[in-house]
Amino acid sequence: MAMEQCVVGLERHNLAELEVVERLAAKLGAEAFEAEVSLLSRLHKVNPECVIKSIRRFVHPSLIGMSVEPFLVLQRLADELVEREPALLKRPSFRCRNDHATALPLELWFAIVRHARAHYDPAESDAAFLVARLREGFTSEQAFHALIASKRSD
Repeated sequence: MAMEQCVVGLERHNLAELEVVERLAAKLGAEAFEAEVSLLSRLHKVNPECVIKSIRRFVHPSLIGMSVEPFLVLQRLADELVEREPALLKRPSFRCRNDHATALPLELWFAIVRHARAHYDPAESDAAFLVARLREGFTSEQAFHALIASKRSD
């Protein structure tokens, strides 16, 4: 099997992973998000033959991609990985990075996703939303329906 066949792109089934990473980046801000993923990267042993996660920048609603700020952070992270392990440049995914696509080792992507999930709990924001509606005088049922409506509009 050719080495570059070991590339996994962002697809519809990855939307939950993408969303949790995006939310963490938004919650922390670009600078703090970059510090966190940089730390995760330093803990990651780079294998030049690893499976690659190809990450595209969001450019059109019909395509799955990451918003600009977290994408730029991951793009800089990929540059750091190449500095640490220049053999990654033998991989087309790392050689052909540009303004619209970057790449990370799949295991590092999973580490970032796990970290994001540990720091962002969607149930917590749902509970905060419900409590806020109850304080506004909504009944429990009205608050629940408002939560559903807000999720449909997102």
